[in-house]
Amino acid sequence: MCFSASMSLGMGVAGFAAATVTFLDKEETFWVRAARSYAIFHFALMELIQYFAYPVADQCGYGTNMLLSELSRFHISLQAFAIMPALATYSTDKTALKKAFFIGSSLSSFFILSTFLPKSWQLFGIEPNFIGDFLVSCLYMGKYHIGYNIVSAFGLLVTHGSLFGLALSGFLWKNNQKMASYHCIMSILTLFMPQWLFGVSTGEAAAIYCFFSIVITGSFMPFFKEFFIGQDTSNQDDPVLIGK
Repeated sequence: MCFSASMSLGMGVAGFAAATVTFLDKEETFWVRAARSYAIFHFALMELIQYFAYPVADQCGYGTNMLLSELSRFHISLQAFAIMPALATYSTDKTALKKAFFIGSSLSSFFILSTFLPKSWQLFGIEPNFIGDFLVSCLYMGKYHIGYNIVSAFGLLVTHGSLFGLALSGFLWKNNQKMASYHCIMSILTLFMPQWLFGVSTGEAAAIYCFFSIVITGSFMPFFKEFFIGQDTSNQDDPVLIGK
């Protein structure tokens, strides 16, 4: 695992290019294109934040590190809003995008609000791992990659709520198992496996997930929609009746 500022910059540029291609897919409606391309664009922005964070890593509470840490705080809070609608666009439920927009907006609004509440407000006295009761939000240098410490009340809810938005919310929608399963498996591989295999902190693993999220959200590009789009079998002819 060899990460660097230049690799983050490269991933970010690739993400902007993928978002542009996705938005220009004229076969889809404006809102479907907007949802899919914004999900890619959102994580491409995080790679730019990480690119600028490498030179100032560990300078907690000061200057550029403080600014980038605050941007990361908002970026993580907005992940549910960014990805839930995109996941829903692959469902055969025509109302899924609208529902996902409101659910994702509600979750992200709660996450943002939590970052302004007293950081000592934590559920059951549990100390969250990378979103919670820290002195200040900070981008630090981990073993292999930039890592996050994000100040927030109810860090446990913010952490697991973000994971729901990224990896599990796709299962809410009808005939959306392919896309939901892909994102769920990829989240496990990129968020949890680095912790299990390489002994990195949760905050560093979260940043590693953001790095690979350009590849993960690349599934929203038009080249792959024929594979991931849900198939509605409810109106197909009953094979027993064919020919009668």
